[in-house]
Amino acid sequence: MKKIVIEKINKVLETLGVNLAGEFSVDEPPKVDLGDWASNVALIVAGRLKENPRAVAEKIKGELIKDDDILNIEIAGPGFVNISLKPEIYFSELSKILQQKEDYGKTNTGQGKIANVEYVSANPTGPLHIGNARSGPIGETIGNVMKFCGYSVVREFYVNDVGIQIGRFGRSLYFWYAKKQNEATEFPEGGYPGEYIRETSSRIQSVFASELNEISQESDFIDFFAKEGLKMMVEGIKTDLVLAGIEFDKWSFESEILAGKYSDEIVEKLESLGNTVEKDGAIWFKRPDDPDLLDTESVLVKSDQNHSLTYFANDIAYHLDKMKRGAELMIDVWGSNHFGHIPRMKAALRALGYPEDVLEIILYQYVRLKKAGEATSMGKRLGNFVTLRAVIEAGVEPDAFKYFILSQNSNTPFAFDIELAADTTEKNPVFYIKYAHARICSILRKAGETEISPNVDLSPLVDPKELVLLRELAKLPGIVEVVATDFQIQMLPHFAYRIATLFHDFYNSCKVIGAETKEIETARLALIVATRHILASCLNLCGIKAPEKM
Repeated sequence: MKKIVIEKINKVLETLGVNLAGEFSVDEPPKVDLGDWASNVALIVAGRLKENPRAVAEKIKGELIKDDDILNIEIAGPGFVNISLKPEIYFSELSKILQQKEDYGKTNTGQGKIANVEYVSANPTGPLHIGNARSGPIGETIGNVMKFCGYSVVREFYVNDVGIQIGRFGRSLYFWYAKKQNEATEFPEGGYPGEYIRETSSRIQSVFASELNEISQESDFIDFFAKEGLKMMVEGIKTDLVLAGIEFDKWSFESEILAGKYSDEIVEKLESLGNTVEKDGAIWFKRPDDPDLLDTESVLVKSDQNHSLTYFANDIAYHLDKMKRGAELMIDVWGSNHFGHIPRMKAALRALGYPEDVLEIILYQYVRLKKAGEATSMGKRLGNFVTLRAVIEAGVEPDAFKYFILSQNSNTPFAFDIELAADTTEKNPVFYIKYAHARICSILRKAGETEISPNVDLSPLVDPKELVLLRELAKLPGIVEVVATDFQIQMLPHFAYRIATLFHDFYNSCKVIGAETKEIETARLALIVATRHILASCLNLCGIKAPEKM
């Protein structure tokens, strides 16, 4: 609908000899009674022509009102143009919904292309807590939306199973074994003190008792505990994600990147391109925006005895590996603490000859858990986190978990209200939306109708509550487009909630079965069938079930 209005305004501007090339805006007005769309076009044109904005608005109104699709135009304030379209425009969209069903709003913009969506990728040194898990619904929804737009989607989890933190993890696990041999054994500096470490160490000792008896060197003990502990943690993360209704197509490991020598190849390539510099015995990536090498995370090869490759070098190699596997668009969902990693990754890809937009980064803030009115911060290192499994087992259904995560702007910290999320009344927004879908299904069962012809006569829809719902349904394609380009995923759950609210409002005022006439009943049945399709689409894109009964 928005595109239709923009096209109509541009045609009028042509008659006025003005070309704004997208400089003006068309948005929803703050109140329904102000029209369907509001534009600042007259203000922009007035500035260009040095004329009075309201006078320009009247000229634009005079031309626009000639359009057969325009119902009414009002001039507001200093010169805003408020436009109302005729119901027939929305009737046409409703017919499309009835015809296309859950495919309404789909595009083929990604046809023939592969989008790799990497998310969660939590540190494997502990169970998945709700803060890390926030990226699960975000990544899943982005993958669903990209698939809706025609892409072939690969959903990927990257396991950082090498590096300093893995050594600390191994030493922490080994500590509980060594302590049995020597009570005076001291806990390793910078180790992981959580109870889960003690429990995991005990499991390893129990399962691999004979293997441990064969080891004599402390370093070998640490390596063994790290290796087996990582396996247990990764399997636990997989299990918890499935419990929350989140699954992946591929699990990649940093150790595999190292073993394949991909990182060495990347460093050699950057050296050959003149994009590295040696300093203090280390090899740095030479970023144009950091000529003084102030960003220590831009080191590719460390100055240690083994000339170890850094996480940065491995990450560049990992992303090139994604492209070797066919990815033409890479979308990564990272915690906000990785903000500084974005410019160096973008710069490295540019240096290697790839367009910057081949990689899109979505940042998410961590979560505090709200229970009994209090919010608690979490940290894996300190062992005071709340696991995703604990949240699900506390009565929060996976769909509720997803909704509460998705309804917040990903780059805004928020407190997860576990009591509200576990609520099974209309106080819980996801329950409210699901109930709307189930209620529609119930009405249709009673009416003996499951399918309505797209050619049904919709002209009996004249009640304001019918029309406002009708207009809202037609916004889904525009919302999908915004989410697919700007990744404002909170728009989807908010839209679903708005549709549910408008449906309940309509149904409480407008009788469907047994309406005043058969024609009105049929038109209203068509409206709620379309509403069901839109609700189902929104919920499916969010990875949430659309129940037929509740």
